[in-house]
Amino acid sequence: MPDLPQALLTPEPFYLPRDLLSVGPAPQETVLLAWPAQSPLRGSFRGVLRLFINDEGQVRRVEAADAELPEPLFEAARQAFMAVRFSPGELDGRAVRSLIRVEVSFESESLPLAHE
Repeated sequence: MPDLPQALLTPEPFYLPRDLLSVGPAPQETVLLAWPAQSPLRGSFRGVLRLFINDEGQVRRVEAADAELPEPLFEAARQAFMAVRFSPGELDGRAVRSLIRVEVSFESESLPLAHE
């Protein structure tokens, strides 16, 4: 048996990180991040999230992997990912719980169109 991190050997449900999977989970639809309607924030924001996806493709939990996103933007991203179904991650052809990291970005202003 390969050396696995101790957290993966506990009896509690565990989520395999992407680098241990044969096939990573993938969203079955586009994830749309909406700017919170009542947010006074303006500008450009990026952050990294951890998505905990079960073996049926449901996002069970979303956590901030860094402290870059203000709370209203994190909550908007959390709700967006919780609403999307994923194809589950696989290990040797079997669906498993998985953990992936995703980078999200929010822009409060429209970006100018590029002209050629």
